[in-house]
Amino acid sequence: MRIRTNSALFEPFESPAELSTRHPRSCFGQVVLILPGPDGGAVGPSEAQFAQFEIVEATDEEKQRLAQAGYRLKGLEVATH
Repeated sequence: MRIRTNSALFEPFESPAELSTRHPRSCFGQVVLILPGPDGGAVGPSEAQFAQFEIVEATDEEKQRLAQAGYRLKGLEVATH
């Protein structure tokens, strides 16, 4: 998965991202978005929305897991079945 920020409050960047339920910020097995690297870390739904993260590339499964975890991001349109 790849994400980027669109907020005027943050320097623009694009980064790989992962989903995890094995991070301390993952509450009761809830999916959390992880940005790898020294400046990365776990990003919750509110933080991701504030930073105006946009999904650049993700599988349908990743999008569905993010939506179920409460993330509301640009590019997260998931087909309902």
